[in-house]
Amino acid sequence: MQIALCDDQAEDLKQLTYLIGTQHFTTAFSSGEALLVSMEEFHERYDLYLLDIFMEGISGLELARQIRRLDPDALLCFVSTSDDFYREAYNLYIFQYLVKPISQTQIHELLQRAQMQIQLQRQQQIVLETRGKSVVVPYHKLIFVTSRGHTLLFQCQNKVMYSIREKLSVIAERLDPQIFFRCHQSYLVNLYLVDSLDQDEFLCGEYHIPISRSYLSQARKLYHEVIFRNLK
Repeated sequence: MQIALCDDQAEDLKQLTYLIGTQHFTTAFSSGEALLVSMEEFHERYDLYLLDIFMEGISGLELARQIRRLDPDALLCFVSTSDDFYREAYNLYIFQYLVKPISQTQIHELLQRAQMQIQLQRQQQIVLETRGKSVVVPYHKLIFVTSRGHTLLFQCQNKVMYSIREKLSVIAERLDPQIFFRCHQSYLVNLYLVDSLDQDEFLCGEYHIPISRSYLSQARKLYHEVIFRNLK
């Protein structure tokens, strides 16, 4: 993994680097500003970010907000002398919160969990060849796929859309059937991004996804199963 370490205490940075070892690539930053420069100016991205909270200049909390803006799917871990920021960590979707001093066992467990999460993220995505380049679309950002003639449109969050020339049936085989449901001859919908089921259509934010009569019974069944899983 590529791991970014950010702490304004040189000894703590040295200790973190030692605990992680040589099986992963680490880049150490002594300030949040330096880390942001690497991301904004040099477009660096990391698999895992370990951030101290109490730092001179930009704090770890604000740094996490900025990283989340630049790298929305980043795995962030707070490393702090205090456990007073769990609520803020929760709101920032922090992957793990470690309180100093940190043990070898804690780092080992963190790295194992991070590798598993990264592997899961890579499995839950589809790679599209569009306009001469490859685009990786994570499942959790893909709302629906619809066919228009010989073209497929992939509607993602934040109004991002991709188009390719392919059959809907071919894409249906490439997507996880536990997540995407063929609800219409011309539509595949991400059941986990459905806000509600209204008679014969799924509502996904501003999008109305039609449900064919032949799929309606199964659509209701699968939709309620997803709701039940989300409540667990």
